[in-house]
Amino acid sequence: MLEGLAIWALFIYILRLLGIPWNKPFKLFAYIGGGLWLGFVWIGLINYTPMDLSGGSVVQSPHIQLRPGNTQIKGKVHKVYIEPNSEVKKGQLVYELDSEVYEIQVHQTQTQMEAAQVANWMAIEDIQMYQMNYKTKQINLQIAKSELQSAIDDHRYQAKTLKRYVEQNAKARHTVPQSVIDEQRTKVSMARNKITSLENKVMASEVSVKKALVDVERSQLKVIDTEVALRSSEEKHAKAIWDLEQTKVYAPADGFVTNFILREGQYVGILSRMQMYTNEKYVLMRVNHQAIRNVKVGQSAEFVSPVYPGKVFSAEVQGIVEATGEAQAGSMGREESVSKTTLQNVNNKFHFVRLKLEEPEGYDIPVGAVGLAWVSGEKPNSFLSFLDVIRGIIVRMKAQIYYVYSL
Repeated sequence: MLEGLAIWALFIYILRLLGIPWNKPFKLFAYIGGGLWLGFVWIGLINYTPMDLSGGSVVQSPHIQLRPGNTQIKGKVHKVYIEPNSEVKKGQLVYELDSEVYEIQVHQTQTQMEAAQVANWMAIEDIQMYQMNYKTKQINLQIAKSELQSAIDDHRYQAKTLKRYVEQNAKARHTVPQSVIDEQRTKVSMARNKITSLENKVMASEVSVKKALVDVERSQLKVIDTEVALRSSEEKHAKAIWDLEQTKVYAPADGFVTNFILREGQYVGILSRMQMYTNEKYVLMRVNHQAIRNVKVGQSAEFVSPVYPGKVFSAEVQGIVEATGEAQAGSMGREESVSKTTLQNVNNKFHFVRLKLEEPEGYDIPVGAVGLAWVSGEKPNSFLSFLDVIRGIIVRMKAQIYYVYSL
């Protein structure tokens, strides 16, 4: 308001310098026009260039818990490599836990993995052995079948010979001695017995071949089983190595730590004992309801703080917080009390806007610092761009006042 009044006073002063007399019509113009001008400027500033007049816009920074990557990684702190309230670089070792238990796990899983590897090699060699045995059984089966066929041919020959002897004696008695015929009958009987024996041998060989084939298939399944066991042991070993690596905690980004209480010998469990802030700085600024519709992502903004009196920092709208804490419903599923809810929210006339703060080289605004911020909102007409000038004047005046206010 004072800045708008100053602009109007300057305008009237220029008119007086041009020779316009200070008469009643001009006085009415000065007073009434000034009032209308102030109202116009005030409404324009509220709607199109919002500013948090409370001075409570706060600097924030993403914070990261510095702890092992898994809550199951626990133990006493072996050594802390940084000091409280110091800067850290990405990849810098912050602290490490006692790793003896996790080293033992690595050795155990290494042994299990080697045993699984040996079992897999033996299973592969067993396949080769069973395959050779299967081929041998097949050869033996072919030999037995060949022997059976030879025995059948021999039996056929001996039977024909016996038949010829009998037929010859029937036509010419005693041309073939009876002893020869009896001997031939014995040969036929022996050939028949040999066929029976070889048939049993062939059947046994076929059973052996099937059994050898089953052994091959079982050995193949055993290889698959040992490969699964090997992969499982490799994964367990990799997990053990990862757990061991997690006993050393590194900074995931550039930033700084504050006054932590972590010390050597302290036990680190589920709860984190240290956190860091990144170098990214944001300003959480409240914007009145009249202007929130005109605030868009990417719009320019400015921020001043008593930390650096007289310095105006550039910023940019990064996002609009679409909800407020007052809008949260109860988790019990019960209906809200009308009177209680209304009374609690009667003064809730603002939303939060998140600004990305730009820090020039040589400046370091501490997280938690407060100050004034304003946003150059969307305007219905380019003529209203002069409102940005007024806001710029206001914020620069406030920045100068911080020389006194900061004391």
